[in-house]
Amino acid sequence: MPILLTVLAVLTPAAYAKTPKPVAAISSSDATLTFCYEDKQLLPYYAGNSSNVPELPGASIEHLRAAATATGVNLQLVRLPWLRCLQGLEDNSIDALIASVETERLHYTVYPKLANGEPDTNKAFNQLGLCLAHRFDNPIENKINNETEHITVARALGYRAISMPNNASLIGVHSVQKALDLVVSGRVDATTVLCQLNGINAKERYLNLLPVQLMYPPIHQSFGYLMLSNSFYQRYPQLSEQLWNALPKTLDKARYLEYLNVTE
Repeated sequence: MPILLTVLAVLTPAAYAKTPKPVAAISSSDATLTFCYEDKQLLPYYAGNSSNVPELPGASIEHLRAAATATGVNLQLVRLPWLRCLQGLEDNSIDALIASVETERLHYTVYPKLANGEPDTNKAFNQLGLCLAHRFDNPIENKINNETEHITVARALGYRAISMPNNASLIGVHSVQKALDLVVSGRVDATTVLCQLNGINAKERYLNLLPVQLMYPPIHQSFGYLMLSNSFYQRYPQLSEQLWNALPKTLDKARYLEYLNVTE
C-alpha cells in the first residue's frame, strides 16, 4: 500500500517565492496571454470565490505565472463562470484555459501533441488520480476480485463518467459530502476521491477524520492541459510551444500538495 502524503504546511507568500527553473532556448516576447479560470474556488488549483485574484491564488495560477515568467509572456488573468471561459476560448476573446482533452472541444482548442496526434502527457499542466474510498472494515478489494460479489459506488451528480469495476453499480447523489456520508454509514461500498496529484499519492486532510481508506492504485487518472485558442496559436506558434515546454520545468509538486489542505 503506497504511503499517503498529507501536507500540513502553512501557506504564506514567502512559501512560494521560488525562482522558476530555467527553460532552454526561449526568448522574451511582448505577447500577452489572457487566461480564464473559474470564479469558484477549486483547491488546490484555484483559490477564492469571486472575480478577484487573491494574494494566494492557487497552485495552478502560481504555476502558470512561473511558466509565463520563464518564457517572457505577459499574463492577464480573468475569472468567469466556467462555461463563459470555454465560450471565450471558442470565439478567441480568451487565449487560454486549463482543461482535459474532450471531443467536443477539439475544433477550438490547441494543446501539446505527440507526433501521432495524441496528447503529450509530458507537457500536461497537471495530473490527478481518483481512488475508491471505502470504510476501513469493508473489504471491497475482495469483492471487486470476486465476480460473484457486487459493490455500490456513490458519486455526485454531474461528474464525468469514469471506468468502474465490472461488478460495480453507480448511485447518483447531490454532493461529494453526501457520497462520503453514505460510505461512512455503510449504505454504499465506496465513492471516489482525489488521491494523487502530479504522480504523488495524497489525500485531503479532512479524510483523516473519517473511518475510510483509499484503495490504490487510482481507478482513474486525468490530465489537464494548457489549452490555447486557435487565434493565439496562429499568432505565436513558437511561443506557444515554449510555454508548453516550460510547464514541466516550472512545476512545483509540493506547492500543489500544500494548497490541497489550505483552510480558509
